[in-house]
Amino acid sequence: MRKLLLASSALVFAGSAGAADLRMPVKAAPVVAAVPYTWTGCSVGGHIGAGWNRTSFTDPGNSAFFFGFPTPTLAPVGSSIGVNSSAGVLGGVQAGCDYQFASNWVIGIGGDVAWTDIHGAANDPFFVGKNGAPVPLSTRTEAIASLTGRLGYAWDRYLIYGKAGGAWARDRYSITNLNCTFLATCNLSGSTDRAGWTAGVGLEWAFAPNWSALVEYNHYGFGNNSVSFTDPALPFLLLRYDVRQDIDVVKVGINYRFGGPGAVVARY
Repeated sequence: MRKLLLASSALVFAGSAGAADLRMPVKAAPVVAAVPYTWTGCSVGGHIGAGWNRTSFTDPGNSAFFFGFPTPTLAPVGSSIGVNSSAGVLGGVQAGCDYQFASNWVIGIGGDVAWTDIHGAANDPFFVGKNGAPVPLSTRTEAIASLTGRLGYAWDRYLIYGKAGGAWARDRYSITNLNCTFLATCNLSGSTDRAGWTAGVGLEWAFAPNWSALVEYNHYGFGNNSVSFTDPALPFLLLRYDVRQDIDVVKVGINYRFGGPGAVVARY
């Protein structure tokens, strides 16, 4: 009987010890937390889009003579001829750097350049050309570039922003079938590099640690420039017309962002 009591006591003690072990606290596994996304850093990328060109020609009153006759005018002095383009394609590259501060605000600087096919055409509504045929005017923007600053507000991986700065464009113009004199028909061409300003708004989305996509609208204003026009067949003829130009662009793009949001950290 004594041996039976000792064996029973041993079993009870072993069971109590096992239960105590089961009740001992177990250290929780660490919680892995991601570092919040930051827009601080630099990026490079590309874009495609569409642009619209609004151009107007004004004749300041050319006073030159050709073969003893006054050179022709496009429009009465003080009047202008408008040329509106249909949508033209564009594509290019961009680069920039941003700094995020005060939790949600982002300031940055960037530049872009695009090659374009923004063009338009119109007929002179005031005068006709040789043999009573119209006088066509055409415009083409071959390249456009900008250097801008931007200020935006970020919600984690989304950034809405405005931008403004300087802009440049490479343009070509033509005026054909212009009735220079009863002896000649002028087919004039001119080109210029224009400087102006740009302003726009956009939305950028960081869809992966190092990648973001954007959609953007920009307006470019290039003011009124005096442009020289010549005819290769009539080398002694030089005409100058005032040309005003505005361009609107809508584009989408993708950026590779150096650095990313940072590594994950373990939180206990």
